[in-house]
Amino acid sequence: MNNNNFTQVKSGIYQKDEINLSNIIFSLKNHPKIQDVGSILTFTGIVRNTSKDGKLIRELEIDAYEEFANKSINKICKEIKEIPGIVEIIIVHFKGTFDIKDELVHVSIASSHREEGFKALRLAVERYKKEIAVWKKEIFLDGSSEWVH
Repeated sequence: MNNNNFTQVKSGIYQKDEINLSNIIFSLKNHPKIQDVGSILTFTGIVRNTSKDGKLIRELEIDAYEEFANKSINKICKEIKEIPGIVEIIIVHFKGTFDIKDELVHVSIASSHREEGFKALRLAVERYKKEIAVWKKEIFLDGSSEWVH
């Protein structure tokens, strides 16, 4: 991605591998208020090999009610940006079929200082886990599967 072809990454639901963390950071660094930013903090959620109850996972399928999920993501971002010192936040959640260690979500924050950035990042991660209409189908090594929210 170079400046001639620069497209601002917007928060929302994307197909697997449609956006990567480098695209997001590049977008944050090209924010109109970058001169106010002293830190860019990121959280990346990846697929682990076990479910909450310890069953071994082969892969995950992620689906989303995109219209509702995008509204929820944008609401979270709007409210996080109201925190003093937060310049920008981008939340990108992927849908599709994922193997172990594939990236599922990126939450990235540009803040004036790291302290408020870390607090806002934690809040954003906790909120998206509870508020976004995304479901995952855990497909286990034994061939069985289960949908969870």
